[in-house]
Amino acid sequence: MTTHRTSGDQAPRRSFLKQFSLGLTGGLLAAGSSATPAWAHAYAQADTSLKITKVEPVLLTGIRAYGPWLFVRVETADGFVGWGEGTNFPGVQPIAVAIRNLSSVVVGESAWDIEKLWNKMYRFLYYNGMGGVVMAAISAIDIALYDIVGKKLGVPVHKLLGGLVHEKLRVYANGWTEGVPRTPEAYATRTKELVAKGYTGCKFDPFSSTPYNREVTQADLRSAVAQVKAIREAGGPDYDIAIDVHGRWNTKATIEIIHALEPYRLFFYEEAVPPENIAAMVEVQRSVNTPLATGERIFGRHGFRELLERQAVRIVQPDIARTGGITEFKKIAAMADTYYVPVAPHNPNGPLCTIASMHACFSIPNFLILEFFEPDEAIFREIVGSGWRADTGAVYPINAPGLGVNITDDFLRKYKFDEKKTLEMELRTFNTVK
Repeated sequence: MTTHRTSGDQAPRRSFLKQFSLGLTGGLLAAGSSATPAWAHAYAQADTSLKITKVEPVLLTGIRAYGPWLFVRVETADGFVGWGEGTNFPGVQPIAVAIRNLSSVVVGESAWDIEKLWNKMYRFLYYNGMGGVVMAAISAIDIALYDIVGKKLGVPVHKLLGGLVHEKLRVYANGWTEGVPRTPEAYATRTKELVAKGYTGCKFDPFSSTPYNREVTQADLRSAVAQVKAIREAGGPDYDIAIDVHGRWNTKATIEIIHALEPYRLFFYEEAVPPENIAAMVEVQRSVNTPLATGERIFGRHGFRELLERQAVRIVQPDIARTGGITEFKKIAAMADTYYVPVAPHNPNGPLCTIASMHACFSIPNFLILEFFEPDEAIFREIVGSGWRADTGAVYPINAPGLGVNITDDFLRKYKFDEKKTLEMELRTFNTVK
């Protein structure tokens, strides 16, 4: 072991630094609150403020085909309320139960300690398996904690995450085919409407179902090609077209489908094969030119590790309401950046998921594009109290404290959970094996 001696000139230096530090601290204290920044007061109160007193799941039925929203409301002893979202489907009720389970380890803790609470929740439900229900519940509470801390400090969440890397976020339209006949002519007309509204890209699924053997028929393939061709012609050469097939097809069928669609320059092809077998995704990506994207059914940074290591896709799509909230989303994005892989968040859920995704995406360098459900536009004007800003296929920062949303009792009554309508939607949307 080597012993390091202090040289003769270090002791006076240390004495000077100590006296300087004491003098600076004393000067600030003597000057009173006028000379002490607001963050210093908040930091001094961190040990005693933001004690969590209540964690409550809130089930709602949204405007889009009666899809469910799963919000969470977190209260603190000093009167701050944070909102988060953990929507997943089909079946949101189990997530609400998981949130109630997690409340037992969160109540009594400080909302300041977001990283600590994330790990506490994760390890508490660890033996349930770190999949959809558990991670969605953790996500909801995690987002609400950021909302609380932002409100306490009087800053938007993106400021807590390192500030703005981007001035605006590009978005693509989804949900635009709802109620539209599945014909090339109808899709062409609707595409022209989207372009007129300022959208520069879209995503859709050209298939409505899949057989048990995951094979595509020639009739279904011809139909898909006709739809994409019509959208390309209506949108023009610069309009981006993303395809989402929801992991319905096997490796053989997927490669056949992508090869048939590649002449129309796809922006990306989402969930080419089911997420359980990364090797199959690798095979598809090596066999096609189109960038593959995936992530909605991959949970936490551990789930994305092998996907990135094997370079199975060109784009990752973590869902902030399902993969672990803002805390985990930032880590996944940082991991992806080390592989030069961009992030295009999966975002088909409720409005709080979109807004939380926006705050996180503004703070990461490898953001690509944000999924945005065109039928939900009115919701954001309803809940963003500081004013919703969007134009020409982009959204702008929300600068109000926390997430910047105002969830009122009137809003909760307006979107009261209707289990019957939600069940009908889930059966119609997800019961697709024929």
